[in-house]
Amino acid sequence: MAKKKAPADAKLMAAKKAPGDVKRGAANKTSAGAKPGAATSAQRGTPHASAAPMDAFDRIAWACMHLMVVLVPLAVANPSVIGIKAMPLSYDQFDIVKVFAMRALLLVALAAWLTGVLTRGGRVRFTRVEWLVLVFLGWVLLTSITSVHPPTAIFGKYRRFEGLLSFITYGGWFFLALQLADRPSRIRSLARSLVIGGVLVAGYGVAQRLGIDPATWGNLPFEQRRAFSTFGNPDLLGGYLIFPLAVALSLALSEKRREARIGWWAAFALIGFCLLVSYVRGAWIGGTVAIAAIALAATVARVPWTAEDWGAVGVSAVLAVVETVRSLSSTDGVTNVVARIKSIFEFGQGSALTRFQIWQAAWAAIKERPVLGWGADTFRLIFPRFKPRAYTGTAGYLSVADNVHNYPLQLASAIGIPGLLMLYGFFFWTLARSFKTVFVKGSGTERLVLAGFWAAALGYIVHLTFGLSITGSTVLLWLSLGLLLSPHASVREVEAPSLGVPMAAAVCGVCAALFIGNVVYLRADNMYLMARIGSQGMTRVEYAEKAVKLNPYNDMYRTEVGLAWQDLFISQLMQGVGDAQSRERALYYLSQAEREFLSVIDFVPTEYDNYVFLANLYNQASYYLGGTYADKAVEIARKGVEVEPFGPAIRVQLALALMTRGDVEEAAMQAAEAADQDPNYVEAWMALGDAKRLLGDLTGAKAAFERAVQLSGGRADAQEALQSVVASLTAKETTR
Repeated sequence: MAKKKAPADAKLMAAKKAPGDVKRGAANKTSAGAKPGAATSAQRGTPHASAAPMDAFDRIAWACMHLMVVLVPLAVANPSVIGIKAMPLSYDQFDIVKVFAMRALLLVALAAWLTGVLTRGGRVRFTRVEWLVLVFLGWVLLTSITSVHPPTAIFGKYRRFEGLLSFITYGGWFFLALQLADRPSRIRSLARSLVIGGVLVAGYGVAQRLGIDPATWGNLPFEQRRAFSTFGNPDLLGGYLIFPLAVALSLALSEKRREARIGWWAAFALIGFCLLVSYVRGAWIGGTVAIAAIALAATVARVPWTAEDWGAVGVSAVLAVVETVRSLSSTDGVTNVVARIKSIFEFGQGSALTRFQIWQAAWAAIKERPVLGWGADTFRLIFPRFKPRAYTGTAGYLSVADNVHNYPLQLASAIGIPGLLMLYGFFFWTLARSFKTVFVKGSGTERLVLAGFWAAALGYIVHLTFGLSITGSTVLLWLSLGLLLSPHASVREVEAPSLGVPMAAAVCGVCAALFIGNVVYLRADNMYLMARIGSQGMTRVEYAEKAVKLNPYNDMYRTEVGLAWQDLFISQLMQGVGDAQSRERALYYLSQAEREFLSVIDFVPTEYDNYVFLANLYNQASYYLGGTYADKAVEIARKGVEVEPFGPAIRVQLALALMTRGDVEEAAMQAAEAADQDPNYVEAWMALGDAKRLLGDLTGAKAAFERAVQLSGGRADAQEALQSVVASLTAKETTR
């Protein structure tokens, strides 16, 4: 394959030839008079105007990129969003669908672009930074192999999915942006698509804020009327909105047509308002940084301001002030703008406190494995081992952090300090390399759209210091970096190889196989959905087993099989086990559930929840089928305590099993420890009350049950236990 190098930004004799006159396969020539190694004016930052026109293959790849920036943020599995009353497509209604769309479009785009290069030749654009990206991806592969759990490191944790495959996907979109966005008109075209998607996402978020939401979501784990749109969580929405916010502002300031300029300003105002009512502090900070960066670029470029600009700024400010004033009536510190801003500086309470505790755990994990880390996206699996005791009391016994809420710490704990340095080196090298392209004195509006992507990237990186990285947003960061490097790329003209057609067929075959695998990945989650909420009995077991068969690398699917068998076991217990047939059926269900739980523990030994599930299964069996199961409960519960020393739930199961065995003193100690770790955990106080009563400490039992009644809001079993102890105390005093 003959190759000749040429600088990407040479003007290619633009004065003599129109863009359509450039022939494919012809080597470019540097501008006349340019010295060897000296940059031409185009090399200093202006995408060349005479790039070859797109053919059908390039257009397919380019269309996929446009679809990606629009559809990935919008992708959601709940059809009720558009008024269709039906079951969702997947159990994870947000992230897994975005991952599916992002990868599917990338596979089509890569297949098309590579087919074009292999069959007719073409030009490959590159910069030196691609070597760093390749080394980084190789490093993530190495850390995945050495991970605490390689399947999680490769695929990513469920509902996060930022494992090796996602980093490869990011790299793919970065590469395609570098290849296809080779002129200002294409960058501007992509910017328009990104903002259109942002307007749709933000519009839905504002509708939620106004109480207008056609979708059914069930109980929300955050405050009512707080925008979360198609991301399922305000924190995730806030990070994404930084991109369309910054790019919309750059489009508005660089638009010459009055009506279009007003339209882009309207998009900026809508997106900014949605960002405000998401109440995400890290995103507020990132968005502010992005706006400041664009303002600086516009000032340096001496962009003229019009009456429409000043009017749009005024309208945006009024909207922000009105919402801020309205929020002052809220007694919730999260949905009160002023209280939310003040809380940024309140480090010793609320979510700020839990963040510091999570960071403390991440730092402890980094110190133990500073070079290779624990594997991409495995933080949930190592957090129980490193979390400080105080976290349990602050966040509650159910809280297990699956993300550090600080991207540098997240990366350092996952892929080691070298991986962190490589990735952030890539980020900041790109921002530094493109700085002079973006901030050019007196350039007018020519480069302002590129400045929008620069500002969005910087703002998002700032946001990641306080927030979460998710695939549906972070892919836009990598895409933006590809666009920023595009003006600085060199070009290598390549001829089609002699075996180009068979090679293209092989590429398409591989991409097709991966595409099918991507569909299977989503189909498995559909089966998981049916097992979780769409079926009962043996049908539920069958759906859960289908999910595992389709995707055996997801430990939650494996756990669901055990839970499905356990529910059958409990159902049989409720029906009775008095006759031999019923007892035999119950024992069968029990053995199946036990087998599945032991299997998933063997698959992922560091997942704490499975120890709780299995210990609970043994405790249930001991009540109905004999105390020998209590020994098994004690054994598995002690292993669970080793996995998470500050896990109250496993200590409660241990206390219950110890009471069944007659080891009441240790049971009381374990229950007391659970209640001390999380003073708001009702079951811990119930177990402590039972243990105290068995020990004859009725006063202690009364105090424990009173606490349980108080915390549970008067739960019936807690009240009955308290009344029983009070009656025993009264009888005891009467007999004195």
